[in-house]
Amino acid sequence: MTLFDDNRYDWRETYFVYFESSHRPKLTDVQSALKVYAPFFSILASKTDATGNLVEMTIASYEDHAALEIFFQKGKEIQSESRHLAKTLKKEVSQEERAKLKLIEQCSMRFDIHHFEQLAGTSVFNITKLPELKFSTRSTVPINGAGIFSKALKTDVACKGKFYFDPDSLAQCRSENVGEESDISDAIGTDSGEFERINPEMLVTVLEILRRISHGVALDPSSGIILE
Repeated sequence: MTLFDDNRYDWRETYFVYFESSHRPKLTDVQSALKVYAPFFSILASKTDATGNLVEMTIASYEDHAALEIFFQKGKEIQSESRHLAKTLKKEVSQEERAKLKLIEQCSMRFDIHHFEQLAGTSVFNITKLPELKFSTRSTVPINGAGIFSKALKTDVACKGKFYFDPDSLAQCRSENVGEESDISDAIGTDSGEFERINPEMLVTVLEILRRISHGVALDPSSGIILE
């Protein structure tokens, strides 16, 4: 059962990682990277195709009050979206980012990374009922690329249900947020307290792992920001 149907979790945002077919990662590659970068993450479920390529994965971190679902997507629809997205962003990015847009434009494969917050204050939130989310004391592990959200824009995207890329929403988001930049603490709403329980460390780490393994490009589709 997907976390979209699990009332212990609330969907927050979705990110994309675009890559070429020649660099599609194996499940074992992602598992190995997760062990090196973040031994305190727990892989709750995973799925591969016949050749061992990653198709789906669910990762949780109770200490971060967060979980991720990763879904592999491919096909003409993805390539069509990629081209439309690249065309939409081309006039608004730097010269260096245009090279990454060119890669996105050529891609017919991507990972959709759905970010969930583990809820508290409800009768279903009871750690004794969730043994798969128990962890030992967190080890100190350097997280390379921890600053990739330094230019994240504030958005009002916060609705339940699966995420679908909407180019019209992207255009509206960018027009409403021109000139507004914040650090990651602002982006997750710590001032209001709405998201203060959730720690973005797992999201940042997994995006960086997937981007490096696939030699791909990570993107926030709600704001159109290419993540470095």
